[in-house]
Amino acid sequence: MPKVEYLLIVCALAFTSCFSTNAVANWYRGNTHTHTTISNHADSSPDFVAQWYHDKGYHFLVLSEHNYYIDPKTVNIKNRRNDFILVPGLELTESVHSTSLNVKKVIKPKRYWLGTWGTSIKEMIQSQVDRTNKKGGESILNHPNFGWTVVENDILGVKNLSLFELFNGHPDVHNHGDEDHVSTEELWDYLLSHDMVIYGVSSDDAHEFQAKNISASKSNPGRGWVMVNAESLTPDSITEALKLGKFYASNGVFLKACDSTGDYRILIDEKATLQELKSPLLRGKKVREGKPGFKIEWITKDGKVLKTSHKLSDTFSGQFNSYLRPKITYTRKLDSEFEEYYAWGQPKFEYNN
Repeated sequence: MPKVEYLLIVCALAFTSCFSTNAVANWYRGNTHTHTTISNHADSSPDFVAQWYHDKGYHFLVLSEHNYYIDPKTVNIKNRRNDFILVPGLELTESVHSTSLNVKKVIKPKRYWLGTWGTSIKEMIQSQVDRTNKKGGESILNHPNFGWTVVENDILGVKNLSLFELFNGHPDVHNHGDEDHVSTEELWDYLLSHDMVIYGVSSDDAHEFQAKNISASKSNPGRGWVMVNAESLTPDSITEALKLGKFYASNGVFLKACDSTGDYRILIDEKATLQELKSPLLRGKKVREGKPGFKIEWITKDGKVLKTSHKLSDTFSGQFNSYLRPKITYTRKLDSEFEEYYAWGQPKFEYNN
């Protein structure tokens, strides 16, 4: 493995989001989606993968293998810290993929006949949510733009689905869309604008951990994560906090504050962000034009930007329509183009129609 220096970050559904300044709660960095040799298309064992995240200062990890349950008790981690846990789970893999978070046993996949006379994508997503809930877990809809399998109306109306992958670090999942397909962020705004309460997760979906496989074209670790504000570092507490939107998602930007109790407040951690961006594993969005530095945007219904700030902190105290979510961007110049990295605060809901 390359020697990469990482800064260790230690840091309501009454329609609150992100997380509050609760003195009891803590910040925990984690990844909800990764793979091992058990999947037959990853390069490292469960022990190696768990050790990687442990040694890079993460606090929790889900070994989300395809239709296979890895018992956390069977995973060996050397010199294990007290503040690192494995949250049990798996990736329920059919024509649609979802992380079954905090389930304690395998969920058998189903065979579907898709098409006019068969099962719809929406019905399949609903089935995955229902089966995960029945096992006591929480479902995360994974990489909806992978293979362009899932569109807006496949998700809208699915019951008890509160989480989806807004960002996935695999190079083939099309987070940013293309000329014919919406980005996952546009998809999110569509769902939120149609009154769906759903929160955006960022994850790795990592398969390649060995030094020989580190490149932009590989699905490497350390590209997407969540910072969760939970009362304790346990699988149940982490899962509940994610379900309630008490976290922010990131693919490079760290925050010191993301507080939606009352006026929504954002405070960027500039030092931690710049330290993290030294990692050769990160991959930003390439853009032709840009302005180096940080930007905070406040976004409401239909993706409308209500306010923009280029300071390291900002507060939104005005009215908004349907929901309010902050997007924090860091832009840096690379040769003839620019590269963007993000943190996404979770939406705060309020109806001012």
